[in-house]
Amino acid sequence: MSASLARFSRALAGRSLGDVLRLGGKTLTRHAKRLSPAARAAARADRAFDARWGTDTSAQVTMSGLDFPVELQRLSHHYQASGAHMVEVVIAAAGVAPEKFTFIDYGCGKGRMVLLAAARFAAAIGVEYSPKLIAIAERNTQAFLARGGAEREPIFWKGNAAEFLPPGGDLFCYLYNSFGSEILNGCLVRLEEAKAAQASRRVLLAYVDPQHGPLVAGRGWSVLAEAPGLTIFEAPSARKP
Repeated sequence: MSASLARFSRALAGRSLGDVLRLGGKTLTRHAKRLSPAARAAARADRAFDARWGTDTSAQVTMSGLDFPVELQRLSHHYQASGAHMVEVVIAAAGVAPEKFTFIDYGCGKGRMVLLAAARFAAAIGVEYSPKLIAIAERNTQAFLARGGAEREPIFWKGNAAEFLPPGGDLFCYLYNSFGSEILNGCLVRLEEAKAAQASRRVLLAYVDPQHGPLVAGRGWSVLAEAPGLTIFEAPSARKP
């Protein structure tokens, strides 16, 4: 079996006909977006970032190309890096002093946002399930630090994002629609528990392409700010019964 056919088989494993049709539609939409002038400009900017820092953050990785078990493939989305400008965009939208927050990127992939956040926030953590992507992110970190991109080294945590236990202090969480509602709900539960354990802290979520925004709002998170394709939520002081 060829490598491409094997990847295709893995992508379809365990999926219903409806799942396959939806996957095909998403793939066609994604390819169409890549052809737009804005997408081509973004791709040039991504390549410029990697050329400057000696990193590998731009190439997209499909879910079939990752080392996810089948049960998690259905709950997650393909890897696509956020543009380098997004760190400053979310900071400005939230209106916060980043040096007071720990930055957490849920589904950090190759680590671009975590690297940039390490230069702006008190600490930066990347949460990622794929050992393959974690290994790339760690190599990117060494290249980024060697060229003076940041003084503080970020941390990468490997595992299911829904099982990650947030650290103490104020948290600035980032999510680029990396996974579906089931994993997202687990992340929200952990963050709400962290807020309840330390009521004075702030817990923010910068949700890019917020396809499950109603789920977040339905759990009592307030909308701090909105911009095209971005919603900044803040955790409630206490979970609603």
